Amino acid sequence: MLLEAHKYLTYLGGALLAVTFLLNYEYSQADNVGDEFNYAYVTGIVMLASFVASLAIFTKAKMRRGFAS
Repeated sequence: MLLEAHKYLTYLGGALLAVTFLLNYEYSQADNVGDEFNYAYVTGIVMLASFVASLAIFTKAKMRRGFAS
């Protein structure tokens, strides 16, 4: 169960990584850079939170079973 959540959060983080790059690229190509909010910050923060949660779940599961297995 925990490792399924880890896998889901990892895929979610990967998708958010792609969206963050796309949003940041579109923002950097705009003529009015600096005048509006860059939404890549929001997706980037959620992406980092997703990866941290995934790592915490994975580490917790591995510590329960032992890292050798």
